[in-house]
Amino acid sequence: MTDAGDGPVGIIAGGRDLPFEVADALRMSGRPYFLFGVSGEADQRIELHPHIWLKWGEVGQLFNTIERQGIRDVLFIGAITSRPDYKTTRLDFGAVKALPEILRIVASGGDEGVLQGVAQFFERRGLRLTSVAEVAPSLVVGNDLRLGDAKAQTCELDIALAARAANAIGAIDAGQGVVVAAGRILAMEGPEGTDQMLERVCRIREDKRARWAFGKEGVLLKRARPGQDLRFDMPTIGPVTIEYAKRAGLAGIVCSEGEVLCASRSRCLELARDVGLFLQSRNLNDTSL
Repeated sequence: MTDAGDGPVGIIAGGRDLPFEVADALRMSGRPYFLFGVSGEADQRIELHPHIWLKWGEVGQLFNTIERQGIRDVLFIGAITSRPDYKTTRLDFGAVKALPEILRIVASGGDEGVLQGVAQFFERRGLRLTSVAEVAPSLVVGNDLRLGDAKAQTCELDIALAARAANAIGAIDAGQGVVVAAGRILAMEGPEGTDQMLERVCRIREDKRARWAFGKEGVLLKRARPGQDLRFDMPTIGPVTIEYAKRAGLAGIVCSEGEVLCASRSRCLELARDVGLFLQSRNLNDTSL
């Protein structure tokens, strides 16, 4: 495999802000980049950057462009809200040639198995999958997220329970987020993602099935699955997460240090401060939690 590290980064871009925050970080560091916008997912702002649009099934187009641009490092980032419909996806010639490999990856079962298969698929073609932590480390939550310390201290028991629950569901490759309030696990994240999980919590509260009817209580905790490959599907919060947590009546959000991305961090802090939510990072590998 060709050594990489200072050549252009190919950013395979889903939705929302993170692909552009990564692109901006690369631009500020002086490193070139090229965006591959997933049709139906990536934001139209991609037009302001070096880019092409890709439909599901355009594997040949992807690798031909990677070769033309001299790309050796590839990064996957951004929200994917719907899985491709393999029955209606039109495959280009490159996808047809790779179809046996692709089918093996799809059939491998579980998110981790699929993602490892994707990594190997790229590596066999001389590419290196990189991570946000490597190319834009400022986007990864460190130990400096400390908004609302006093309020967070009143939720320590809920935070500890949420950390244990997140480890449990992560161990079975099920999710990256948990909501706990008043000592009760209200929701654990599945394939639907964090926003939809918080929608469920909103309904629980509206239906008065939760123990609190007024005020803010409870915590959303986000962390990676044990042993998760952080080049893919890194747990993420952003302004939308803050809005959902507010609607759900939660007291705050906790992120695991070094394992979570914070999109639009200054906006997240501003929103959390405005609505009275604490926003904390914790070392969740600390056994004293």
